[in-house]
Parts: sequence; structure tokens; C-alpha cells
Amino acid sequence: MLTVTNLHRAFGSQVVFDGANWSVGERDRVALVGANGSGKSTLLRMIAGMEEPDEGVISVPKGSSIGYLPQDGLATSGRTVRAEALEAFADMLALERECRRLEEALANTPADDPEHDAVLDAYARARSRWDAEGSYDYESQAENVLAGLGFSTADFHRDTGEFSGGWQMRIALAKLLLRRPNVLLLDEPTNHLDLEARNWLESFLVEYPYSVVLVAHDRYFLDVTVTRITEVSGGGLTDYQAPYSRYLTAREERWAQAAAAYRAQQEEIARIEAFISRFRYQASKAALVQSRIKYLEKLERVPPPDGGAVAIHFRFPACERSGREVLRVEHATKRYGDLTVYDNLSLGIERGRKVALVGPNGAGKSTLIKMLAGVEPLTAGTRRIGHHVRIGYFAQNQSQALPSDRTVLEAATAAAPIELVPQVRHLLGAFLFSGDSVDKRIAVLSGGERNRLALALLLLHPPNCLLLDEPTNHLDMTAKQVLLEALQQYAGTLVLVAHDRYVLDQLPEEIIEVGAGHATRYLGNYEDYVARKAAEANGSLPPAIAVHDAPLAAPAEAAPRAPLADAKQRARSAAKRERDMARLEQEIAAKEHALAEVSAVINTPDFYQTHASPQQVFSEYAQLKRDIDALYGKLANLEQAATS
Repeated sequence: MLTVTNLHRAFGSQVVFDGANWSVGERDRVALVGANGSGKSTLLRMIAGMEEPDEGVISVPKGSSIGYLPQDGLATSGRTVRAEALEAFADMLALERECRRLEEALANTPADDPEHDAVLDAYARARSRWDAEGSYDYESQAENVLAGLGFSTADFHRDTGEFSGGWQMRIALAKLLLRRPNVLLLDEPTNHLDLEARNWLESFLVEYPYSVVLVAHDRYFLDVTVTRITEVSGGGLTDYQAPYSRYLTAREERWAQAAAAYRAQQEEIARIEAFISRFRYQASKAALVQSRIKYLEKLERVPPPDGGAVAIHFRFPACERSGREVLRVEHATKRYGDLTVYDNLSLGIERGRKVALVGPNGAGKSTLIKMLAGVEPLTAGTRRIGHHVRIGYFAQNQSQALPSDRTVLEAATAAAPIELVPQVRHLLGAFLFSGDSVDKRIAVLSGGERNRLALALLLLHPPNCLLLDEPTNHLDMTAKQVLLEALQQYAGTLVLVAHDRYVLDQLPEEIIEVGAGHATRYLGNYEDYVARKAAEANGSLPPAIAVHDAPLAAPAEAAPRAPLADAKQRARSAAKRERDMARLEQEIAAKEHALAEVSAVINTPDFYQTHASPQQVFSEYAQLKRDIDALYGKLANLEQAATS
């Protein structure tokens, strides 16, 4: 279906492809992977005919069509969304109009007219093409694809110019998918899609009847949609007949073999060169020396391995322990004009929890995280921050606030507290800024680089509560893995909005689904949430109830105390308080241990299959939470009494 032969491409002194050969078969599902700047997007543009190679040939069979979706930059206006999508069928619609014109011409041309046979022949040819290529359900096809990509029925009739860049890219993707080219080229198609749209696109690509070549930084998406990985590195293209997860293992094995072969040859070369050096001037060894010199001259050198996976790790600095309840909104309402996003919402976030907010685009995920962060005022209700809580908020457009006139190192050094200045380079290295890259001006950084820098600057002041809105946007696989591992080890509280399924499966222990002005809490990760939703849909479990958390027990005001007679009485009272507080802390620890055990049971993959009455377990979980809250209330009373 597609063949690349002896491909060469360079940009100045940077060689991207050097004699690369590659092919894509019919119905192949291929992902291009490699470091930023390795040439993935360049290869797609050359296949699409938007760039010319310096040397080499890219060929496709005659009559085959190629469709290409770039990362961004496509925009339209002047037509409705529905009409723009139907442009994918422009050739077919023109053929349909031609058939109708010829039908009218036949009806108005007598059989004995000399033109009749010519019109009949033209109609037969047009009708034959229509029977082979035409379709009567193109309108429903267009509407189904638009709906799958997140457009509502009302959106179908809006002008495309009213939509933002991300939605413009969805329109372009819809047109491309409706065209069904023989070779479908997609460069970061998931960048502008929410989870529901990604899930739909996964299913569409799995069933796509032709070849697909794509670039994506979403590990779960790649595991679902492709069966072959092509690594772009060192000027060449290396194939792995495996999905992404298996490719990672195979790549390390291949690199280890290449490194071993390189080391073995280098050791042999060193041994021969040592022999030559030692016996070069001995006449009795002249023949042996000359034979070894000729051997080295003819030896085909094994190239050094082009790099294995570089182990980059980052750990969040230790953060101060906060109170049990970190954040709460009580009877919160949020409106934008006539649009009500939240109505009488009460929601609490507990210390140490890792929570993900999910829901379709426009459901209010970013609005809720802004409400929790305090950057979006409530229309009604209250927001409360817990004791010793320090919030770090990362917005979707956080990178736009970076000082563009500074270098990466200058910005990080200026933002760092004095005690962390010596560690700035280490932190930047953990976020893939090393060597000369720390001296880059922020103005020339890519979107992914700017996002990584914005995250690094946030972590220079370690908060104990992180509110992250799409932190993985524009990050490559390596940077995502570094961030994921750091967040998994983070000891503070985390509230996250993300559209990366792999991150949502690996990180959160609690899912809050938002939509229709309310929020519903589910224990477990995203996979558990999907299983629970499926169980609700088929009737095996009742629907979850929207969140209406009761606030934690507030410390009661201490009753007025009678004057104590002397210091001994005060000491006895203080000692009793200490004993009571120690007892309460032991009870709390025991209850929290029991809560963790119940939570672990709920989070097991086969929970719903192995428990006849899941609701009983959820009830036990809720009772333990109420007991713990009550104990913390008593402890707070004693602590207040001790300080008053």
C-alpha cells in the first residue's frame, strides 16, 4: 500500500533520515514513535506530499488516496458544521447531481435523437461509478461521526467559525474520517479529544478498512489501536510487530543486544590494536602485524547503539501534613449568565487522596477544579480550605504565563526559593531539560517543552495539595512517565483533570464524574469506574448517588471552665487530655486501617463478580468514614481545649 525507498532528509546539518526504507501493507495499523525532533511529523508530511525528500522515493499504488491530519493549524468558517462535514462527500455528491442531470436529459431526449445514445452511454458510466462508490446514507454517516467526536445536534447548525482551535481540529478529523482514504495519516489526533471522543475514535480506527499510520503520545490509545510500532531514530526506521507495551520490552532487549555486540567488537579492536602497537617494529612479527592491519581496514564496524531508555526520575519534595479535610465546597452554585454549571453542590476532598474529575467536554471539570483552587468565584455557597493546606494549581494555559524573554534556567532560578537554587538543574533534568536545552529562550520552546517547564516551576514550591488541569497535554511519552511516577509517589492530596486513559488507570483511587450540575463519586481508578458504569447500564447495580457530602464534624466551642484551684489541677487536666487524645489517635489509626482494607477490597478488579452484595461493602465503607469523621471531631475539640 505504501513504500519508502532510500529516503534522505536533512535540515541544515541535522540529518533526519539517512537511507531509510519502510513499507506499510493493506490494513496495517502503525504508530510512529521516537524522541521529539526525530522526524515523525516530517515523515507524515512527506508521505502526504506536503514536503519533498532530499533523495528517495515514496510510492503508493495507482488510484490510492492519502488523507493527512496535522497537529494543528486547520480552521474553516462560512459553513455549518454539518455542511463542512458533508464536504467529505463532495465528489460523490457531484456524481449524484450528474446522474440526476443525465436522467433528466434522457427523459427529454427522444429515442430517435442522435444524441440519445451518447447521453445513455454517459449515464451508464456515471451510474456504474455511483453503484460502486455511492451511498444513500452519507448524511447519517456525517452526523454519526460528528456525534462521536463530541458535537451535539445543536452544534451541527452552527457556523464552524464560532468554534475554537481544538474543535476546528475535530471538524477536520471528521471530514478526513468520512473520506476514508486508503492511507490515513494522523499526527497527534487525540490532542483535542476528551475521553468519550477518544474511546469513539479507538473503536472507529479498529474497524477502519484501510491502512492507518499515526503519531500519538497516549499509551493506552496506542495499545488499543495499533499492532505495529515503527521507531524513528538515528536516521532510520525500525519495525516492531507489537503493540506499544510489548514494544517497550522488545526495544530494551534489542538495545541490550546491540550494546553487547558493540562492546564485544570494541574489545576485539582494542586487543588487535594492542597487538599491532606491541609488535609493529619486530621484523619476525611483520606479517602478522600487516594481516591484522588489513583486517581492521576491512572490518565492518558495528555502530554504537543509538541509546536505550534513559532512566529519569523525579520525587516531589516532602510537604507539610495538612488537616484531614483539605478542601470543601458547600452548597456551591456556579453560573455563567443563564448557564448553570453547578447547582447546590457539596463536595469534600480528604487528605492524601488522589482524585480524578471525569466527564464530557463542557461538563464542568475545569470549572470545578478552578472553584476548588479559588481562581473561579462561586455564584453562591462557600469554599473552605483545611488546616495547613498549601495549594498548587496548574491551569490548562499555565505555560502562557511563562516569561518568554528568559531562558529555561533563568526562569527556574528566579522562581526557586534560596534553599532550592542548588537543585534547580536536577529538577530541570527530571523534566527533560539538560545540557544546552536549559539555555533555550522560553519564546522558542515547543508546546510540550513549555508545559514541562511550567510543571517544574510549580514544584519549586512544594504544595501539599495539587490541582492539575490537563498536565499531560503536549507531553511526550518519556515526560508523561516521569510525571506519572512522581505523582504516584506524591504524599500530598491530588485532584486531576486528564484525558490520558493510561494515566487515569494508573493514578487515581477515586473518580468524580461531573455533569448536569452535579457530581458523583466512584471508588477506584478509571477502569473500575467504566466497569461500574457498565454494571449500572445493564441493571446489575443500581445507579450511584450524586455527591452530597456532609461536612466533617466542626470543632464545638469549648464550654466556659471554672477557674482551676492551682497548677496541680491544671496539670491533671492536661494529662487527661493527652491520654484521651492518644486514645482517640489509636482509634482513628485502627479505623483508617480498616477503611483502607475495605477500600482495597472494593478496588479489586473482580469486586463486582465475587461479592453478592456490593452495596453492603459500600455501606461498611461509608460507616467507617462517618466513625472516623466523628473521632476527628472529638480530637479537634480536645486540641482546641488544649490551646484555649
